[in-house]
Amino acid sequence: MKININTNHIRICKLLEYTSYKTTDFIAEFLKMDKQNVNLYIKQIYSFTDSEESKPTIQSMINCICKNTTLLGDLKKEQRFTKENRVLYIILILLRDRYINLNSLSSLLEVSRRVIGTDLALAKEALSIYDLDINSSNAKGISISGSEKNLKLASLSYLYKLFVEFEELPTIITKDYLDFFDEQFHIKLNKDVDTFINEYSFDYFSQNKNLLKAFFIIYGNLADPDEPTIDSLSFNEFKIYFKDFIGNQKLKSCYSFFKVSFIGKILLKNLNIFLDTLKFCDGVLHEGGPSLSKEINAVKAMVFKNLSLLITKTNFLEKFVNKVSLAHDKSIPLKICDLEFLRFNLPEEDRFKCVQLFFTLRKIYQNIQFSNVIFLYMWSSHEESLSSVKNTLVVFDRIPTFLFPIIKNRFLLKENMNILNFIKADELENYLSNSDINCVITFEKLNSDKEYPFIKAYTLPIL
Repeated sequence: MKININTNHIRICKLLEYTSYKTTDFIAEFLKMDKQNVNLYIKQIYSFTDSEESKPTIQSMINCICKNTTLLGDLKKEQRFTKENRVLYIILILLRDRYINLNSLSSLLEVSRRVIGTDLALAKEALSIYDLDINSSNAKGISISGSEKNLKLASLSYLYKLFVEFEELPTIITKDYLDFFDEQFHIKLNKDVDTFINEYSFDYFSQNKNLLKAFFIIYGNLADPDEPTIDSLSFNEFKIYFKDFIGNQKLKSCYSFFKVSFIGKILLKNLNIFLDTLKFCDGVLHEGGPSLSKEINAVKAMVFKNLSLLITKTNFLEKFVNKVSLAHDKSIPLKICDLEFLRFNLPEEDRFKCVQLFFTLRKIYQNIQFSNVIFLYMWSSHEESLSSVKNTLVVFDRIPTFLFPIIKNRFLLKENMNILNFIKADELENYLSNSDINCVITFEKLNSDKEYPFIKAYTLPIL
């Protein structure tokens, strides 16, 4: 019997490498699946290995899966659409093109028109939350209707979901997006957003980069050169709008950056929603009040109960609670599976603590992201330490800049090394010419590991 590999197989295969202490219990709870279904998926994944073991246990299957370095790629080649994938794809096409040809879609997805009809009903239900409607425009096609404001809000939400789940989705969906834009557009957009969030401290939370990428595509100026954009502001005007977001010492450099980057091409008429998005990224969208203070105290109590950690400094915790509260209130209809935390190397003991805290907090904030819980854990457990004394480079990808000082101080205490800088992999060649550097390390899984085998991998947090 042929096994139809889907997104669940891909996610479970990735999670298995993370869960030696919890195995199927963690996967079932993380993906909100029945444990028996998880075991079935594991057996199906195992059938793609070359193992000849007779009557293997679930644990031996997991061990075999984890040892197979090519298995994930093999599964991706066999991946087929789930109902959820089809509904997402239909919504993405409708929001982008405003029209779908049913015959073409049925042929592409290799399902009947009846199945597509059922998927459309689910898509219509999902989009009704944004006051959007799906209509039959003729015998073979459908269209979407609603206000331009709501169409853009829905587009932002679903494009963000696409980016977060990109690596686990069927190739047809991801290739469709990549083919829609010129390759150089992707390269520049990624670079500009990456530079912006790192240079100007908008990386406090996981997936901010994907949110800002989606924002530019929806609210940026990709077509009309006559539409005024943010980069048309004078410096004095720019300062009025951005002084509360960018420190005074960086305002001029940020203004100059907007002049040459995609970020500056965001339409001026969308400036207010852009500023609100930056507040959301920074965890300060809503002002604090009695309710926020109450939630902060509740989270502090949970951290202490689960991890025996007493939080005395609350500057990050306030941002954290503000952010997860808003995400919980605004994003309940849109389910997003974020696996970015798999990039971070954590010791078993710390993984267990983070998982424990994550499942506890998710009872309150059902859309909380595990990566952000890891950041909270690291922040909660950090201690004041000595100033640095030695020479090391850290190559990073997704670690937020606000954690750099914590990592730097911890690394000093554990290894007696001074971290000179945190850099991206593509900056490494320039830094290697510095004779004062005698060690290069990372705390993440980098795509460049094979190119630079001398990069040493360390786990987080450094205790």
